[in-house]
Amino acid sequence: MGRRCSRLTSCLIAFAVSVLACGCGRSSDGSVLFEDNFDNPRSGWGTDQRERFERGYEEDEYLIKLHGAHWFAWAYPGRHFDDVSVEVDAYLASGSQDSHFGVLCRYVDQNNFYYFAISPDGYYAIFRRVDSGELEVLTGDGSGMTHSPAIKTGNQTNRITAVCQGNELKLYVNGELLEAVTDDTYTQGDVGIGAGSGAEEGVAVRFDNFVVSGP
Repeated sequence: MGRRCSRLTSCLIAFAVSVLACGCGRSSDGSVLFEDNFDNPRSGWGTDQRERFERGYEEDEYLIKLHGAHWFAWAYPGRHFDDVSVEVDAYLASGSQDSHFGVLCRYVDQNNFYYFAISPDGYYAIFRRVDSGELEVLTGDGSGMTHSPAIKTGNQTNRITAVCQGNELKLYVNGELLEAVTDDTYTQGDVGIGAGSGAEEGVAVRFDNFVVSGP
C-alpha cells in the first residue's frame, strides 16, 4: 500500500483548473447548493487540451484524459463553500486499473486542498495537500490507500461522496461510509473532480451527476 501511495504522490504535476464562475454557499439542512450533469458545455468547468492531459465536456459527461504516466489533473467550477457534501458518479472509461479518481473539497488553490479518491481495483484514501507538498494520506495508517469491498471494480460506476463538516472528513462510496477522519487545516474552499494515472499512460475517467449540498 505504501507503493500505491508513492505512485499517487509522484503524479501531482499537472494542474487542470477552471475559474469561470463564482459564488458561495452555506446550508445545514441537506438542501442542494450546486449541481451539474455536464450537459451544458458553458456551465463553468472549462476545457483544456495539453500534451499530457485533456479535459472537457463529452456526451453529457465530463471527461478527464491522462496521456502521460503518473499524471494528475482536475477541474472545479469556481465557487466557494464551507460545510458541504460533494457527490459524483465516476467510472474508468479506459486505461489501467492502476489509476485513481474522485472529488475535491475545500480547494483553496492548486497547492492546498483535500482529495477523496478511489481506484478501479478497489482502494480508497482521503488525501491532503499543504503548501505545494506531496499528497498526505489521512486515512488508514497513513502509509497508502486502503482496500474496500464497497468499491465497484473495473469499469463500473461508483457514487463517490465526500462530507466536509467542521473538522470531520468522511468518504462514502455507493452509500457506504468507508472512513472518517478529523483535520482542521482547511475550513472553506471550492469543490471539484480529479483523476490520475499510474505507471501506465492512456487513462480516461468520466464524471456525471455532480451535486453539492448541505451536510
